[in-house]
Amino acid sequence: MRIKVLISGLLAAALLLGAAAWSSVNFAMAVVAVVVQLIFAYAWPRMTRSETPWTLSVILSICALASTAATLFMPGATQTSHSVEVIAAGVLLIFITQVLRGASSEGRLAGVVSGVTGLAIVTQGSGWAAIGLTEGAFGTTLTTLLALLGAGAIAITRWPDRITFILAPLIGGALGALASALTFGPDWAPALCIGILSGLLVGSLRALALSSRSVRTISGVLALACGILLLAGALSWYAMALLN
Repeated sequence: MRIKVLISGLLAAALLLGAAAWSSVNFAMAVVAVVVQLIFAYAWPRMTRSETPWTLSVILSICALASTAATLFMPGATQTSHSVEVIAAGVLLIFITQVLRGASSEGRLAGVVSGVTGLAIVTQGSGWAAIGLTEGAFGTTLTTLLALLGAGAIAITRWPDRITFILAPLIGGALGALASALTFGPDWAPALCIGILSGLLVGSLRALALSSRSVRTISGVLALACGILLLAGALSWYAMALLN
């Protein structure tokens, strides 16, 4: 399954990188980000074995579209500042749909936990849309994906978590710093930060997936691969915004 997660992530990453290279179309990365968000919205409730997978998928899809649209078209303190409002509305929708199932329904608490967690992840995909609107989008995207690839190469091994959790951010940070030497890459400080954060993200989710044994189906593979990419986009966006 670890190999399948890496392959799925590489395919989605290739689409993001291609969209970043297509600089003549400002919304290209947003379109790819929405595709990844919708795949995650479908796969996440099924990976978590929700009692109402279609209901949660619809809510997550609506919030994914809303968060990306807000990033593209609504002014704010930052390009992703309206994601908080989308999350608040999504949490309300999740609670309402679970309450309407009735007091005798099973799995309502699990449905709320699954929905809110998925909501927090899927809305972070707007980070890729924000990156696509900034100068140097290709360099930031390439730096992030190189770091994820290096950390992913460590994550697919059978080494224990205590080793991979240390090696993944080290490899990610090294590749991020190396990417900063490229003429189109970001400066070394944000590139190093992006690499370390990407490694920590991969190491953490690998440990969580192995301990919960939730990644056993194609839905689990897609949810994990897409979730890593969505969170990595948000981390890269905030690192660039804070350190530039």
